[in-house]
Amino acid sequence: MMLEFHRDALSGCAATAKSASGAFAGLAGRTPDAAAFGNVSGSAAMAAAAANLARVSGTAAKTLGSRLEGVDRALDAVERTVTAADGSAVRR
Repeated sequence: MMLEFHRDALSGCAATAKSASGAFAGLAGRTPDAAAFGNVSGSAAMAAAAANLARVSGTAAKTLGSRLEGVDRALDAVERTVTAADGSAVRR
C-alpha cells in the first residue's frame, strides 16, 4: 500500500512538471512594432523595449521549461527504479 502511494505521488509530480513545461513553451510570441505605439515620441524605443522583454522572457521560459522536462524525466526514472526494486523484492 505504501509503495503504491509513493508511485502515485511520483506520477502526480511528474505529470505536473510535464504540464508546466508545456505551459512555458506557449509564452513565446510576437512583439509589437513602433506603429503599435502610435505617433508618440519614443514609440521606437518602446517597441525595442518590448522586443527585448519578449526575448529575455522567451529565453527564461525555454530554460524553465527545459528544467521542468528534466524533473519529469528524473521522476520517471525514480518511479521505474522503485518499481523494479519492489518487483525484485517480491520475487525473493
